[in-house]
Amino acid sequence: MLIAPKPENERERLKALKSTKLLDSKKESVFDNLTSLISQTLEFPVVAISLVDDNRQWFKSSLGLDVCETKREISFCGHVVHNGKPLVIPDARKDERFRDNPLVEQNPHYVFYAGVPIRFSYKNNVYLLGTLCVIDFVERKCSSNFLDILKGFAYQIESLIEMRLPSQRYHNLSRQLSQKSHQLEYLENDMKKLQTISETDLLTELPNRRYLGRFVEETWQNDLRLENICLMMLDLDGFKSINDKYGHNVGDTILKKVADGLKSLIRIDEDLICRLGGDEFLFITYNHAQKETEIMAEKILSFFEEAKKDAALKGLTASLGVCVTSNKEDNLDILLEVADELMYKAKSCGKNQYKCRFLN
Repeated sequence: MLIAPKPENERERLKALKSTKLLDSKKESVFDNLTSLISQTLEFPVVAISLVDDNRQWFKSSLGLDVCETKREISFCGHVVHNGKPLVIPDARKDERFRDNPLVEQNPHYVFYAGVPIRFSYKNNVYLLGTLCVIDFVERKCSSNFLDILKGFAYQIESLIEMRLPSQRYHNLSRQLSQKSHQLEYLENDMKKLQTISETDLLTELPNRRYLGRFVEETWQNDLRLENICLMMLDLDGFKSINDKYGHNVGDTILKKVADGLKSLIRIDEDLICRLGGDEFLFITYNHAQKETEIMAEKILSFFEEAKKDAALKGLTASLGVCVTSNKEDNLDILLEVADELMYKAKSCGKNQYKCRFLN
C-alpha cells in the first residue's frame, strides 16, 4: 500500500484548514444537499467532502458512508492533497498503489475512486483542504467531461466555504458581543448594588446623606410640578445619655425602632426619610401648605408620644427644625443649614417641639 507523503507546505496547509472552523463542525444542510445532488447527477453510491487533517480525513458531508472519519494513511484523498491534482482510479483492485489498502481489501471494498482538490485562499496563498470524491464498489469508466463536472461541483464547495466564513465570523462576533453584554450587565448590576450600599445607612436601612443629594436634585431641582419642598430635621432628645448609660447595643435598637416608625409616616414614592448620622434624621416632603406642614410636624411628635408604650422608647422625645421654600435656587446645603438652626432652637426652647420657617 502506498501511503501519500505530506505536502511540503503541510504546516501552513493545516493552519489554513483550521482557520475555516470546518473540522468537527455540525452538519450543515447546504453541504449535505450538494453531496446528494452530486450523487444523483453522476449516479454514484458514495459521495464525500473530505477534509485532510494531520492524521485523519474527516468528512464534512458524506452520502453512503457510515463513518465520519478514517485514518489519513489509508486515505485515497491524501494522494490528491499531496499531488495537488485530480485522481481517478477505475479499479483499485488492479492498482498496485491501492490493491492492498484496507478500504479495498476489507469492508467497504472500494473499487472505483475519483477525487478533485478543494482549494482555499489563506493569507495570500492557496492551499488544498481536502477533496470532493465519488466512490463505487464496481469498476467504472467515466465520460470525457466527468472530471469537468466534478471540478465544477468542487468550485461550488469552495464558494460555500468562502461564504460560510463571514457568517461564522458574524456568529462568533455575536456570541462575543453577547458574552460582553452579559459581562456588562453583571458589572452594571454590581455597580447598582454598590451604589445602593453606598447610599444606604447599614444600621437603619434608611437612605443616607449621600443619597439625599441625588434625591433632591432628581426631584425638587428637576421636577417643575413640585411647588415647594419641606425639610424636617429631627434630633432625638437625650439620646446621648441613653447611649452612654445602656450601651451602643441599646442605642442601636432605639435607632432602628425610630427609623421603622418614621418610615410608617411617609407617603410611598412621594416623601423621603433618611438618617443623616448619629441620632439625626431628615424628613422631606413636597407641595404642602403651611397648615399641612404643621400637621405633619405634630404627627411626628405624636409618634414619640405613642412610642412611650414601647419600653425601649419610653420617655424618648424629639426636636424638629422645619424649613419650607418654593425657591428652586435655594440649594440643599442652605436648606439643611436653616433646618439645623431651627432644630437647635427647638431644643433650647425645651425640646419635644418644632420650630418652623417659610423662606418665601
